[in-house]
Amino acid sequence: MTDRPSEQPLDSVPGKLRFLLVLHNHQPLGNFDEVIQALTERAYRPFLEAILARPSLKFTLHLSGPLLLWLERRAPDYLDLIGELVQRGRLELLSGGLYEPVLAAIPHEDRIAQIALMGERLWSRFGVRPRGLWLTERIWDSAIIPSLVDAGIDYVLMDDRAFLTSGFAAERLHDYYLTEAEGQSLAVLPIDKTLRYLIPFRPPAEIEAHLRWIARMGGRLAIAADDGEKFGGWPGTAQWVYGDGWLKGFLDLLEGADDWLVTQTVSEALDGVRPVGLCYLPTCSYVEMEEWSLGPDGGRRFEELKSRLGADADRFMSHLRGGHWKHFLVRYPEANRAHKKGLALGRLLPIGRRATKARLDLLAAQCNDSYWHGIFGGLYLPHLRHEIWRHLARAEAHIRRRQKLKVDVSDLDSDGAPEVWISSSRCSAQIQPHRGGRLVEWTDFAGETNLLNTLTRRPELYHDAIRRAAAQPEGQTREGIPGIHDLQRAAPADLVNALCYDQWERAAFLDHFFTEPDPLSAWACGHLDERGDFLEAPWDFKPASSGVVLERLGRVRTEVDGGHPVLMRKEYAFTGDRSVTVLYRIRNQGRDRLDIRFGVELNFFLPGLAFGQSLIVLGDHRVSLDHPACTAAVERFTVSVRELSPQLCIELSRPAMLHSHLVATVSQSEDGYERTVQGVAAMPTWDLRLDPGELWDGQVEVTIT
Repeated sequence: MTDRPSEQPLDSVPGKLRFLLVLHNHQPLGNFDEVIQALTERAYRPFLEAILARPSLKFTLHLSGPLLLWLERRAPDYLDLIGELVQRGRLELLSGGLYEPVLAAIPHEDRIAQIALMGERLWSRFGVRPRGLWLTERIWDSAIIPSLVDAGIDYVLMDDRAFLTSGFAAERLHDYYLTEAEGQSLAVLPIDKTLRYLIPFRPPAEIEAHLRWIARMGGRLAIAADDGEKFGGWPGTAQWVYGDGWLKGFLDLLEGADDWLVTQTVSEALDGVRPVGLCYLPTCSYVEMEEWSLGPDGGRRFEELKSRLGADADRFMSHLRGGHWKHFLVRYPEANRAHKKGLALGRLLPIGRRATKARLDLLAAQCNDSYWHGIFGGLYLPHLRHEIWRHLARAEAHIRRRQKLKVDVSDLDSDGAPEVWISSSRCSAQIQPHRGGRLVEWTDFAGETNLLNTLTRRPELYHDAIRRAAAQPEGQTREGIPGIHDLQRAAPADLVNALCYDQWERAAFLDHFFTEPDPLSAWACGHLDERGDFLEAPWDFKPASSGVVLERLGRVRTEVDGGHPVLMRKEYAFTGDRSVTVLYRIRNQGRDRLDIRFGVELNFFLPGLAFGQSLIVLGDHRVSLDHPACTAAVERFTVSVRELSPQLCIELSRPAMLHSHLVATVSQSEDGYERTVQGVAAMPTWDLRLDPGELWDGQVEVTIT
């Protein structure tokens, strides 16, 4: 925190309430141009133009790094408007991590690098060095204080909830405080939740009433800080804010209250008043984020608790805690895998200038949106996940230049069990011996694609609302529009029917034993009657020169034997021609004949999967995956998307019955519920009829073409 001269006046505008309006305009890395363009025209630009026309008004703005980079390329005139307001002293710009990471989720050195990159960008474009920082998703952890101070940051904004859970009274939160770690101080400004929910959803008169209440309570600062997309980008807000005149009325209020209220930038307010004291805040975020991180079961209990409290829920909310942001990495192993892969590659970076490009790609891969899910798509949007893996692929390709094929054993995902990490100058792959010997990552550097970047279908709390069809629109009972957390969403019947959940995490080379003569429907809906114990169990393994050899003596439940012993051996071999071969050997270790069906489940991701027609090609025959499909006597097939590269060619050493379907999830976004294709599932199956001691072998080869 920058020291101020002792002779500085305690209050430069005595008797007036300082209104600090802080907007956070955010777009994730990899979002579609048309989406960002539409938000720029509907929300970002009209709000800025309205402020520009009011010479007495001031505010503070944060542009996420990915949005700033997009604006530099596609809408430089919008940045010119910002520059004009900055030069007039009417707009203060906030810093942040350039690629919008959750700072508490990355190492100290990366925090400083992210903030430095953002600072350099703002200095080169606007000639300012920001004093304040926007915390991504307002996730606070005291461990980041030294990083922020070392990066030259004077202050951050944090939800008032963080202060309330620490024991502060609500009426004391219209000011600002200092916090410290290891003797390094940082200013923290409490964001008023009531203002967050009033602006822009309630009439200006209600907002004025709350601001006057703050003034009567002796508050010096009224801090409204939230997403800029609220002003035209969220459902219903464009008409309400601009068409119906809300913004005009709101700005009239701010201009007409100059006898008791003044708008300022955050730095102006900090320079005009001294902090009221010291605070220590718990690790937390805004309450909705904490609820989302709990998952469906914890979320239901949280809702039940609030329901039992009834009218007292708001009074006791500061004593109710949700989950930790990092619990998303527990709920979604796909997110954890990308997060830990980035950390592992960071430890492999060479020293010196040769690592600069790879380091930038690793920093880009820290963009937060693909690591969690709440009211917005986030992790559920395949193009956002693909962007993360694309940067990880670029970084690793740089690190692995000229490297021959290498096999390492390491606990990459930090779950206490080692993965087999196979890498070369062409690809990188992870195999989990402790969970069925499955392939969970296969990144092709040439295509910059993780071909296992699929998403498992899981229950979410809002699926309850879909089933109840509780989202029927109802007439408004009061003036204003609903906030993003209060929207009622339509639940079409096809979405209800699409609510299927997987029995196991999506991966490749999942080994099934079953007896159904036609397993397609049950498998596609997540209800396959699995008879083996190989899918989730640990396998013995031994690294090999080109992969790994795994073995397990397991059991298969048959109609006549509840635990028929079966020895399975699975050998992975990766080659330089962008292919992986898996050789299976299955031996009947029992005393009786074994009659069972065996299937190898493959789940793959291809860029563009969710936006084009996905096909399985069998020779000259194309099988659309709009519906689950079954084809007999298959020896070779190709998985493609609109015939775009890359394609995956799968060759089988034995003719098989091939089952296939699209993997699609149902998730929520700011626009409503949506069905999104996450991957292609294909399962070749064979009938096994093995006498005691008899061996069956088969091979599956997958090649990127």
